[in-house]
Amino acid sequence: MSEAISAYSVEERVVQGETVWVAIRARGAEWSWLTPSEAARLGQQWVAKYGSQEAAGSVAYDDDDATQLANAELLAAE
Repeated sequence: MSEAISAYSVEERVVQGETVWVAIRARGAEWSWLTPSEAARLGQQWVAKYGSQEAAGSVAYDDDDATQLANAELLAAE
């Protein structure tokens, strides 16, 4: 499933109902594939570095669902 979000796109590879890879592509570059936990960690780093205090506080952290976490943090980082 691919989702275009402004200047970048996010895609998930789901196997047997479980997200095994999350990819991000910015401005036509090659896809960068990450595990769900790597994507979540990257999102956390982006929110901490580039997000406002308001945006960082509004992200719901859920260790059991890394995909929702990554998507929420990528949106917050925007």
